[in-house]
Amino acid sequence: MAGELRINRISGRRELSRFVRFPFSLYRDAPLWVPPMISDELSGIDAVKNPVFGFTDASYWLADRDGKEVGRVAGFVNRRDNERRGKRAVRFGMIDFADDPAVCAILLEAVEEWAEKKGMDSVEGPLGPGHFDRNCVLVEGFDELPTAISSYNYPYYGDYIERCGYQKEIDYLEHRIAISAEPDPKVERISAYVLRKKGLTLWEAPSKRQLLSRGREFFQLINAAYADLHDFVPLSDEEIGFLINKFFAYIDRRYTKVVEDSNGAMVAVGVAMESFSIALQMARGKLWPMGWWRMLKAMKSNDVLDLYLVAVRPDLQGSGLNAILMHEMHKVAARRGLKWAETNGELETNTKIISMWKGYEHRTHKRRRIYGKKLQ
Repeated sequence: MAGELRINRISGRRELSRFVRFPFSLYRDAPLWVPPMISDELSGIDAVKNPVFGFTDASYWLADRDGKEVGRVAGFVNRRDNERRGKRAVRFGMIDFADDPAVCAILLEAVEEWAEKKGMDSVEGPLGPGHFDRNCVLVEGFDELPTAISSYNYPYYGDYIERCGYQKEIDYLEHRIAISAEPDPKVERISAYVLRKKGLTLWEAPSKRQLLSRGREFFQLINAAYADLHDFVPLSDEEIGFLINKFFAYIDRRYTKVVEDSNGAMVAVGVAMESFSIALQMARGKLWPMGWWRMLKAMKSNDVLDLYLVAVRPDLQGSGLNAILMHEMHKVAARRGLKWAETNGELETNTKIISMWKGYEHRTHKRRRIYGKKLQ
């Protein structure tokens, strides 16, 4: 591509708004890209609103050629994550760029130079500032619609990143699962037996308010269940408060399944939601003035369930609670007439979760990658 290529470090609400909106022009003609809500993206990188920035440094860059924006990237130093893993790593994230390896190179060079100035010795990503931010590069499954909290990128991304000296750190897998009209009665009997044997019960929130009241317990369970996962940093009280307001605003209590022990404490939780992907495509990043109406219209013809997360207390992992939670969500989805379920990313090394799908008709159809590079 002809013309002078430049990169600028940006700050301020107006420039960050341009940063957030850049993918909307890059993916204008991409039928499988699912646009996020612009307001959510801005809130996620707002150092005042998002408590992750209490222990995370951030920097943002836009690249342009002859005055036209052609790429963006963010750099994050999550100090708590570095301390926990004994690393000095910068995360690159929110990376998007035109089909030109030079654009990818200038973006990653900016992050690497910033990393060296901050005394870091490695760069990894794509990762957001916190665990529940969008991450990874799609490397397989470019003909599949992503879930609402996942992401899509053009096929050239992985190749251009690797040309810059980055190597695979870990992959995440995603699956498409057929939802049978009638859940397996044998699983129902086994579920009842396991719950009875361990003195556990299922709890369903009678109202959204009562589910919200257990938000802190919900995320404290996630802290315990996810402690050993790659790139997970235990959530602070401030982060939990932020995520309750962000996450529970959308949560559907019909697909939120909770297992309690004899004391009423939450020991396992599963969360799913009917897919918002096509609805978000219709909204085009905004709820107003017509985005909400387009979303409601799209949801009426949806037949897909997005599986968001499953968390089980460490001492009960491997006892079949994952399957029980899935079975309970399956029953609701079948009653609603849904045909398919989509998982979000599962670590390729997390064999306990991946093996759970052996009892279902499914296919592994997406692969996402986190890269790493040691700095000289």
